[in-house]
Amino acid sequence: MSRPSAQPPGPTMQHIAPADGHNPDEGIEQAAMHTPRHSLEFEKRNHTEQGREEDHMYSQRLAEAAGKMPQQYFISPNYILTMISMSLVVVSTYFGFAVPASVVTFINADIGRLSDKFGRRYFVLVAGAASIVGGIIACTAKNMNALIGANTIIGLAGGVYSSLTLFSGELMPHKYKFVGMTFILIPVVCCTGLAAYVGRALIETRNWRWIYYIYLIITGAAFLIQLFAYHPANFQQLHGVRRTRMQEFQRVDFGGFFLIVVGLTLFLLGVSWGGNPKPWTSGLVLGLLIPGGVIVVIFLVYEANCPSPNPFVEMRLFKNVRGFVCLNVISMAGGALYLSLQLIWPQQVVAVYAAETKTWQDSAWMSTAVGWGVWAGIVLVFPFINVIKRIRRQLLFFSVMSVAFMAALSQVDRHKKSEAIAFAFLAGFPLGLLDSGLTVIVQLDVDDVDLGMAYAILSAVRTVSGAIFQAVFIAILTSKSKAAIAATVPEAVLQAGLPQTSLPQLFAAVEAQSPTALAAVPGMTPRIQAVLTSTIADAYSTAFAYVYYAAVAVGATAIIASLFLKDYDQFLTGHIPRQIYKKDERVKMPEEEAPKHVEYIPPNKEVSSV
Repeated sequence: MSRPSAQPPGPTMQHIAPADGHNPDEGIEQAAMHTPRHSLEFEKRNHTEQGREEDHMYSQRLAEAAGKMPQQYFISPNYILTMISMSLVVVSTYFGFAVPASVVTFINADIGRLSDKFGRRYFVLVAGAASIVGGIIACTAKNMNALIGANTIIGLAGGVYSSLTLFSGELMPHKYKFVGMTFILIPVVCCTGLAAYVGRALIETRNWRWIYYIYLIITGAAFLIQLFAYHPANFQQLHGVRRTRMQEFQRVDFGGFFLIVVGLTLFLLGVSWGGNPKPWTSGLVLGLLIPGGVIVVIFLVYEANCPSPNPFVEMRLFKNVRGFVCLNVISMAGGALYLSLQLIWPQQVVAVYAAETKTWQDSAWMSTAVGWGVWAGIVLVFPFINVIKRIRRQLLFFSVMSVAFMAALSQVDRHKKSEAIAFAFLAGFPLGLLDSGLTVIVQLDVDDVDLGMAYAILSAVRTVSGAIFQAVFIAILTSKSKAAIAATVPEAVLQAGLPQTSLPQLFAAVEAQSPTALAAVPGMTPRIQAVLTSTIADAYSTAFAYVYYAAVAVGATAIIASLFLKDYDQFLTGHIPRQIYKKDERVKMPEEEAPKHVEYIPPNKEVSSV
């Protein structure tokens, strides 16, 4: 039973029934708180320049046989430290590119729980300041290292900003969350429907720095607005006056925090590098996947027996099988389909329909079909969720719709460009609800104090599944496309007149994806090249079909989970978990106004609300 004295005042005033059984209407009103063998062959060369001869001489003098080296050379501090630095250079190179792409989305998992405890304002403001710094560095970057650093900073900030539906959703009444999120997400069309076109247009008409100029303008404006206007519940409003920030900091589940960050980082780096650039059986990939997976399992065991007063994950949430668990299964499938479709579809546009797109504009617009579908799904579906109600049936319908059009995409080829665009749009349409929408629904049936944590778990499950299935789909595409090309290309080009002896050079050129190498293949003619292009496109069509077959299987899990999901209509109430205050506004604490003998009534079972 929650105590009223632990609750801050909020906008949804719920009646607290006195213990003596008096009429609830006579009780007080109070809100509930629900977060890396050098070899030289110069001797074989005819040196015609004195400078090069001198370079060769100095190079020979610098070389030495290992047996002639000093005895302690290989264990000297300078040698060992040099090797360590080279290792760090390689690690930093991989880390700089892969970490923001593969793990930064999990920052919201940490932010969700921590902001539950310390308030959200300064997490958001620090993220805004970091994004501005990252944008400035990116705009002025003179080399790739600076750009990598900038994108790392931007990625860190993005980890916080990806919690948009949490930070804004908690400020809206339950029954109006979807309507409110519609207005907030309308501008997202710039990042979904228009992203491919805008990015390519900037490269063609300006330069890549304009991407960051625009980013800086947008994030700068958002930061200034948040600085002056975003004042959510502060620490005292979250915890009262009896606990200090240091006391709360000491209560943080640092063990769980460390385990989940390390485990997910290792595991997802392994998933990201598996297949490309490293084979799945390589020591590097296995050395990341296995320890990462083991650490995640240890994390789950640790959390189930956590001695921390604030466990990083409340395992009790998973007792709600028809609610929280089913939502996570649907989110896993929806996130996998959304992230994978965003990756697979642009590749299909290039591999299958390149001959059908005459300009870069055509290719860019075609690549946006999925993004437009997702955006349209948000704008056209979200406002009516509360009107139609029966959320379970809506999720079931859109799960079936997504699977149906994924199956339809498996049947298109290079001759069905229009159908492919339409199916891609319609396959993306349900994903607005199956992806972003679930981050809203999960807020309806959870204690306000655990909003960030519930959101973080759902987001983590979605992103992990997306990364895993992206790797699975890419592996299927790579395997099937190689097999299809090897099975169909030789016969087609030989019938078109290519000499048998030219096949090795042809396949080398195809693998290198080099037009120059392709034109240099003996016997190559424009007609043979046209036959080759169409045959490869057909081979890729076959390969993409297998990818969509796998996607259908993933989507089927969402259908099953939707069948067992409980209905959330009962939670579409006027309850508002959090509110915005004026700067320096002092809010009277509950212990200053609430009677001692009251019984707390949970907000989703409220007697009445205003």
